[in-house]
Amino acid sequence: MTITAAAAPLRLYFVDDSGDGRAIVSFAALGLDLPQTSGALAHWLAFRAELAADARLLIPATAALHSHELAGGRGRHIHHSRSTDRDLHRRHAREVILRGLRAVSGFPGVRVRAVYRETDDYARDRPDLYAALLAQISEELATTGHHGVVIVDGDGTETALRHAHRRLPDPGRRVVGDPVFLAARTSQLLQAADMVAYAAFQTVAKRENRRFMWDWFGSVLPGADGPRAL
Repeated sequence: MTITAAAAPLRLYFVDDSGDGRAIVSFAALGLDLPQTSGALAHWLAFRAELAADARLLIPATAALHSHELAGGRGRHIHHSRSTDRDLHRRHAREVILRGLRAVSGFPGVRVRAVYRETDDYARDRPDLYAALLAQISEELATTGHHGVVIVDGDGTETALRHAHRRLPDPGRRVVGDPVFLAARTSQLLQAADMVAYAAFQTVAKRENRRFMWDWFGSVLPGADGPRAL
């Protein structure tokens, strides 16, 4: 695809999901105009460099960050922590999520959106919620005059997400093509979206063992849209 100077401006949406696999599903989208993506990535990579240099953790900049592992003090690289106290070690790992959310809040021009749904049929409502999020993105693009590309975590086998794109009406369509599937472990900005989705989920679910982060989404990302029930 070639974008010419005369084309409508392009916005990229980095989308990831969270939830408990049973009763609540959530999605988060980080919207960045194409010229802003390099600044956002540079901001995130500066955060990753801080983690790599932090003697309490020493998480390599190339290591994938997974919020559910960090919240539990687990993960392949977390064992490098210099903290010998188990509770202190867990706190340091959890603070990585908070620090990541703060990094997202500093992305130039970022549009943060989070949606969720309570469900008794997770397999049905997860793709339906994605379709509802896609409709919101389409409306936003129409309002601002942009075209958009949606980038999601995955290997391309989730046909339901692709079908959601193909159900968009052709007249006035602003979302370009199918979702672009990337593995989150190779995409820094999808890892950022994972943190936002996980924080949004914890805001809604209010699990006692994650009380420490119930207010992180709202306090760090006050300009975000959501978490909104759809």
